[in-house]
Amino acid sequence: MPVYSVAQTLPMHVIEDIMQYASLEHIAALPLKELPLRPKKQAKLLPLMSVCQSWRAVAGSMFYHTALLKLKEVEPYEFSSERHLTLGHVIEIGAQLLVKELYVHVYVPNFCVNWDSMDTSDESTAQTLATMVSDCGDLPTVRSLKLILTSDDGNYRQRFNTVDKPEHDKDIILKNIQTFGEHLKQHAPNAWKVDVFSNYFHSRMNLNHQEDFVVDNVSQLVSANVGHISLKHVKIAKPMVVKLSENTLRSLTIAYHKGTQKHIDIVRNNSSTLETLCVDHITTHSMLKMTWGKTGGYHTLVYPRLKHLIINSCVGQRNLSYRQPLVNPFPKLQTLICRGYFPFSSPIVLMEGRAHIRHLDITLDTALLQMYADSKVFEKGSFETLQFVSLGWAERNIFSKRRISEQLYTITSELCAKTQVMRINNVRANLVDSKFSSIHFASNLRVLDMPHNMLDINELIPLLCGFPKLQKANVAFMDISEASSSCMPTVGMIEEYQKRYKSSFTSAWALGICSVSFGTSRRAAELLVLLVDILTSIKRVYINNNCPRAPHKVLHAISYVKRRKVYKNHQVQDVEFVADDCW
Repeated sequence: MPVYSVAQTLPMHVIEDIMQYASLEHIAALPLKELPLRPKKQAKLLPLMSVCQSWRAVAGSMFYHTALLKLKEVEPYEFSSERHLTLGHVIEIGAQLLVKELYVHVYVPNFCVNWDSMDTSDESTAQTLATMVSDCGDLPTVRSLKLILTSDDGNYRQRFNTVDKPEHDKDIILKNIQTFGEHLKQHAPNAWKVDVFSNYFHSRMNLNHQEDFVVDNVSQLVSANVGHISLKHVKIAKPMVVKLSENTLRSLTIAYHKGTQKHIDIVRNNSSTLETLCVDHITTHSMLKMTWGKTGGYHTLVYPRLKHLIINSCVGQRNLSYRQPLVNPFPKLQTLICRGYFPFSSPIVLMEGRAHIRHLDITLDTALLQMYADSKVFEKGSFETLQFVSLGWAERNIFSKRRISEQLYTITSELCAKTQVMRINNVRANLVDSKFSSIHFASNLRVLDMPHNMLDINELIPLLCGFPKLQKANVAFMDISEASSSCMPTVGMIEEYQKRYKSSFTSAWALGICSVSFGTSRRAAELLVLLVDILTSIKRVYINNNCPRAPHKVLHAISYVKRRKVYKNHQVQDVEFVADDCW
């Protein structure tokens, strides 16, 4: 092949890095309750496919990685063939063997009719799937399936309250679900990961009895040989518990499960193989029951391979009368995230986990903090391998207590000398403790996130300079307490600050401002420019779009502040100020 450009001679790993950078998009992480984003065509990759054969091979595998399969002509969401990559388009191109992930939008009411008695002109969901996939044969490269259950955008309560509700045949619905599951397994035999989402945008009250029964039993679509399962707004039925009782799961996500305790049975049945467990909206009691032995008594169920435990929205007070684990149930745990009330009343989980936990993100309360103080869990340097630490308070209005806030600062910064990312949540104090700004124990800290603590320029500068390797910081910025709320800083005041902090140095290059508390946008811009002018290493400032003070007004004022003669030929002229949530 003739070489016309040096790009044709690049090695494959360099081409892959170029493709990944070209297709990179900043997408905020969705909460567990949200439906996944529909796959879009990565238009940025299309011009790169025409460079040469090597570039086309790399770009093609990325462009056709995810496809969308619609099993109903009219959906409650707007689909555009120009924006979204459908399986039909992939089949026309002949690139079906490049598809690794398949989004399947399933229309729930289709399961409520008898497919055997339907006319040939009115294809059922299973027939549509069979016809679509038969055009390209099986899809052996598909490793991930996302089943998204949708329904019409109508008022079902009004419709079915005014007419007689038809009696649904449970046997027909279960048979349709079984038939559909068999088709999926036949055409995507190597699917290792399955995500099932019910329609979050419609309340369960908007579903009639038939569709409600479908949603409650759709978990049976999951086959027994999958290794990764995610169930969101889906009721777990007994047949699925039996099907997944042979320790085959490596990753399990359960969100918004209501009704029975079957989700606990699935977790316990796969205790020996689970590596990742993520639960959303669970009670402390249910979480504690996952550590109880199957045989009863005081035996503790151990998860020997579990590395990542993520608990979102854990509710309910801890009860000391409940059986607590006698040994550490998670001996290999590396990531522990618990937002809400911490479910364990015994310190053994963190006590034994100090040697191997690398990511710690929990919310504390007064009783929990006292328990850890008595057992000396949070001693200085007690966590040996901690890379990420985030501590906060679960109790309301606890941030107003200065003593507890300062105690949290000290604990967080002294847990491990190797910590690179530190976050302090849901606390607020008027001033940073003087000793906190001089702590050098966490000398490897790269990222500091303090979104709820209002700091003025006199507190923020020592804080940013207190960590020698700091690269990024996110703070809430406020006005100087003794200053007027509206007057602009004079040239003399600016020069006095520049002289006072002349020797101050920080290695941080990015600064996030999650909130600003100033009398006017102009004054906020004045103090922000002054801060960046003093800390010359900062090259980019991100102002959160949700700031009480409109970001666009602050940015507009910054453009005028930078024109002042006192900043002429200063490095602040090259600093980029943007309104962005991703700092």
